[in-house]
Amino acid sequence: MQPEEQKQVAVHQRRRFNELVDVFDTPQPPDVMERLGQIVSAARLRRGEVVLDVGTGVGVLIPLIKFYHPSVILVCDLAEKMLQRVREKYPEVRTYHADITLLTLDAASVDVIFMNAMYGNIADKPHACQNAAQMLRPGGRLVVSHPEGRAFVDQLRVTSDLFIESLPTREEFQDLVRPLGLEVVTYRDEHQLYLMVARKMRNAGNLDFEFQNA
Repeated sequence: MQPEEQKQVAVHQRRRFNELVDVFDTPQPPDVMERLGQIVSAARLRRGEVVLDVGTGVGVLIPLIKFYHPSVILVCDLAEKMLQRVREKYPEVRTYHADITLLTLDAASVDVIFMNAMYGNIADKPHACQNAAQMLRPGGRLVVSHPEGRAFVDQLRVTSDLFIESLPTREEFQDLVRPLGLEVVTYRDEHQLYLMVARKMRNAGNLDFEFQNA
């Protein structure tokens, strides 16, 4: 996808998610919340860590993250109305109105990054992962997940006007992130749960993160 097409996708995603804020801001069923709990638990969060929730929406993961007592929760989203809901409910959370490919945080400043129920919506996945890898500290974890699973995402591709791609296999994701110093350590592709955790290798600080376009 060319850069101009990626910009057009971002504009459309921002508009549509702003329109859908009330749809998203509803209580999740108990079984979905249980799977979201598994997703957050898989990050092995420790007290005092810095957490970034990418594509946070209305902040469904935030209460689950707070249970582990992070030092700060950072969130970013393309849709400003989603972020406004987050600020109303969780004023202590630090919000960024940005695409993950353009979000500017200090290098090696984040311990855990969640990309929950949004990875398929990213138009430029190589640069999104590159940026995430730069933000992660050595030993940090990138969690890519969906609490409804691969088939649900593929059905959305058919029925939604949003940009959505299928979720990657373990091998596809590993090929993408290995040059960035990340190693997949957890992979679950189940009927109603997709969960992948990649850890930043301890020696990754010496890697060249300049991404070469194909």
